[in-house]
Order: sequence, then structure tokens, then C-alpha cells
Amino acid sequence: MLSLLVLATVAAPPLTERLKKWKAEIEQRGELVVVVRIGTDRETNQIRVPPATPRRFVVARYLADERFAEQFRRTHAMTINYQAEDGRAHLVLLNMDRAAEFKDAEEALIAHEFGHAWLDALGFRSPDYSGQARPCLAIHTGDIVQHILIRRELETRGFPYRDNWIRNLDLTLDALHEENPPAPGGECDSLARVALWIDVRLGLNPESWSRHGEFDAAFRRHFPELAATVDELVQVLNAVDVTVQERYRRALAYVGRRLVASFPSP
Repeated sequence: MLSLLVLATVAAPPLTERLKKWKAEIEQRGELVVVVRIGTDRETNQIRVPPATPRRFVVARYLADERFAEQFRRTHAMTINYQAEDGRAHLVLLNMDRAAEFKDAEEALIAHEFGHAWLDALGFRSPDYSGQARPCLAIHTGDIVQHILIRRELETRGFPYRDNWIRNLDLTLDALHEENPPAPGGECDSLARVALWIDVRLGLNPESWSRHGEFDAAFRRHFPELAATVDELVQVLNAVDVTVQERYRRALAYVGRRLVASFPSP
């Protein structure tokens, strides 16, 4: 298990003007936004966190939870939304162990995480994965619905996120073609595939990504057990205006119930 090491060698990333503006909008609501790079010292297997990080004790508490740490290792970034005594706070954690995968696209990555913070600040809350017995189910339930709104907000604010997303999708699809069958995974792997598949179905089309149909066909071939869940959720979410909070909450609840039904607790 990783242990926590506080080092000064990992500095917070500089923000672009567009990111500074969005961060200021969130903080004008009285909510703190912190961006912090998290890395692992390969020799000691210790997690690196800058010592001057605001709310560092919260970051440490989350990363000390192996279930959370495992989810963090799987992704490029995660945002912790939590209620502090002095107000709501949003901690954006960048996984620098995978920085090569978002090279030249850090602004878009941080903007995506600001989208999660922004939605939370507006009252579009996602399931709290802290202390959950199945944190990956809570994480992907929130992502499936929130990503619809985040994509729209990124486009409105002029953040160019699609090129890096499509580049990573190309890599995923190429790797999938090389695996026959793909390497087996657990529940979290299946949930991640469901969320990714839905993202592609809702966020792209053959005009915006030439391999859109190829991706769908490959996922149906390799993961046929997930297709019914994905098809149903895509149909439901296409018919719901999740910009309306009450409909957003209902959609979130529906997605959560459908995923629980598809992945009953072991």
C-alpha cells in the first residue's frame, strides 16, 4: 500500500487565463478551489503532496483510503467535493504518474475537473464516494450524468477538449484490437467501460470522430454483457434535459439503480 509523503518538489500547476476566470467564478460563491499535483516516489512507493497545499489533511485522508487510491490510480484526475466548517471546497487532484497521457492537454483536463466543481457549486451534486463500500459505482454514476453537462460547459467556455479525448480513444481502440479476448477485469473495470461507452455515444458521432462506429462495434464484440445497460442508459439520457436540476437528480438516481441492477453487490 502507498504511504503519504509530503514533498516540496511537486508544485501546483500554473493556470491559464480561462482557468483562472472559471476558478474565480466558483470561488465568488464562497467555495474554495485547489489544484494539486499528486505523484508517487518510485523508490519509496510514497505519494507526493506539496506541503503548502490548502486542506492537505483532506487530500491525505482520501489517499490513505486504498479504495479511493485505487480509483485515483486508474484515472488522470479526480475532484474531491466536500463540506468544510468554513464552506464548500473542491480539491482537484492531478495524477502525475500518468502525465504523459495528457501531455499538451492539461488545460482541458483541469477544465473538465473544474466542470465537476462548478456543477457541485450550482447544486448539481454527484454521489459522495467517501466511505462508500463500492466507490467506483458512485464515481461512475456521477460521471455518466455530469459529463453531459460538462461537455456543454467546456464548449461554451471555449476549452478545446475533443482532440485529446479522441487521441486517447484511438489508443484505447487500438489496444482493444490487439487483445483477443481483452484482459479480464473486475467490477470497476466494467463500470469504467460502461461510462466510457456512454460518453462516446452521447458526446461524439461519426462526423466528429471517424472511428465512432468502429468503437461501438468493438465494444459490442468484446463486452456484449454491457451492451443492454449502455443502450438503455443512452436512450434514457437522450430523452432527459439534465440542465433542469430536478430532472438531473432523477436521471442520476435512475443511472444509479440501473448500474446496481447490472452489477449486483458481490
